[in-house]
Amino acid sequence: MAPDLTEVMLKRIEENARQRIQEECKEIVQRSENLKSYLINIAKIGKWSLPLTIRGMEIRHPEHEKNLDLLERCGLVKSRIKYTEHNTYREYSLTKEGTELIQKE
Repeated sequence: MAPDLTEVMLKRIEENARQRIQEECKEIVQRSENLKSYLINIAKIGKWSLPLTIRGMEIRHPEHEKNLDLLERCGLVKSRIKYTEHNTYREYSLTKEGTELIQKE
């Protein structure tokens, strides 16, 4: 009985994971031009800083964070946290793959 339950649960988890990946891929295709503009802007500027806190207050940029996180997971940008006296930033720069992709365009 237990192996059957385990098998059913694993199949369900696999189906859910596959569905999430398919949805994310569709979203990437729909937002490809927007994501491309992020890469172009980072390439022009060199490094792009997204404020996280300003004088201790948390600043949220959900759409920017979502797009940049996706680009980072794809290996096209890398980020690091930058601290100043009063503020905190996440600083993004292109990876080698991101630079090559922009040069092809």
